[in-house]
Amino acid sequence: MKHKLFNLYFENARGGLFLANPAGRVDFLKGAASRLLPSARFGRERTAYLRDNDFFSDRLDFARLEERFREHYFAAYTGPYIHIVTLTNRCNLACSYCSASSNSSSADMSKATADKLLDFVFAIKNERLTLEFQGGEPLLNFGVLKHIVEKAGRLNRRAGKRLHFSVVTNLQAMDAAKLDFLARNKVSVCASLDGVRAVHDKHRVSRDGSNYDRVTRWLKEIQGRVARGEMAEAPNAICTVTRDLLAFPVETVDTFVKNGLRRIQLGPLDPVGRGAGLEPYPQEEYFEFYRKALERMGELTLETGRAVYEKGAFNILKSTETAERSPRRNLELLLRLAYDHNGDIYPSDEARMLAAAGDDLFKLGNVRRERLPDVLENPMARALISSCFGEFSQPYCARCPYSYYCRLSPVYNYIFQGSFWGNLPASPRCAFYKFMFGLVLRLKTERRWRGVFDIWLREGVN
Repeated sequence: MKHKLFNLYFENARGGLFLANPAGRVDFLKGAASRLLPSARFGRERTAYLRDNDFFSDRLDFARLEERFREHYFAAYTGPYIHIVTLTNRCNLACSYCSASSNSSSADMSKATADKLLDFVFAIKNERLTLEFQGGEPLLNFGVLKHIVEKAGRLNRRAGKRLHFSVVTNLQAMDAAKLDFLARNKVSVCASLDGVRAVHDKHRVSRDGSNYDRVTRWLKEIQGRVARGEMAEAPNAICTVTRDLLAFPVETVDTFVKNGLRRIQLGPLDPVGRGAGLEPYPQEEYFEFYRKALERMGELTLETGRAVYEKGAFNILKSTETAERSPRRNLELLLRLAYDHNGDIYPSDEARMLAAAGDDLFKLGNVRRERLPDVLENPMARALISSCFGEFSQPYCARCPYSYYCRLSPVYNYIFQGSFWGNLPASPRCAFYKFMFGLVLRLKTERRWRGVFDIWLREGVN
């Protein structure tokens, strides 16, 4: 029986053709199979997959489609649940690619502002609440961190939200007393670990010895506490890939694993803040670094039988397996907000940093004056919400097979291209995500990687 194909999005790729449909399902047609697309006459196994995943207009499951579209378009939206809190603009490192440069004590968040921030976030109806402490270096304003954690805990006894805390820290100011508090209050820890020691210490400059040594020592201490049941979550770490690291993809993965970290996050260098002064590198060099690093993760996964995975690749894998948007693919404003030390509200931490550089285009209000309904009335907020669905607002996204899972970033567009909407065909960010989606979806068709991905899906977390 010949079926009629349903509104396909597709893209030519090395060795075949990527397919996607509006329900978020994907397939990869290798070689000869791709030539069967116009006739829609496939083998029995592929026909069954396409039929059961809403690729044929005469075999659509409308109940399933309704559920997926409701989730995708936020039909049950109750407000953002991820709240990025800048406790201070001060920092005790001088990282080569960072934008946190203020050393004034006046840049600390006060307890009074923290109280207003808690009033703001607890008024949001979402049953989930994540408070992520950033800076600067958040441990330099540890008194206010403690104040927020303790007061949020008291408020939540009545509110009953799923409350989670995390701190993004360079670990330079960590000590036993601070870690004891974080452990007691189930605050997860995320640090920076820029691959090999020489590269890490070159770019994450400490006035007091090697920051690499300090980071790895505290990561080991946290791992030990997790093993003893004294901390709820294993630590995480983020790697920023500078030019100096491009020669060490395998060594970078091995460094993470040696330090007990099996979830790896490899971020390309963004030329913002001090990073604008570093020597840039062609995007293809990062792609080659990433391919080699991912190959090493696949080798280690099969060798050990335990997942060693990259966070971005895992999110794409999980999303395309389930047709659900990853909770970590944060949409500006819809799922997350960021707050400066003075209570100013922004749709993302990048927008907050842009304001720190003198451009407050994306500022949405202040916790001392507004609540979420007021923020949503802001014209900028409405523009941000409309931008979240590129298939309606961007011709370049309208037929892209990855648009169901991807998202636009007006803040990125504005910083790098001088336009809220941007020029997506020339956008490095768009090229980055197309590379990521293409790589993961192609690997899904290989038997060896299917075994790797099965382990990732069984053990991995976002």
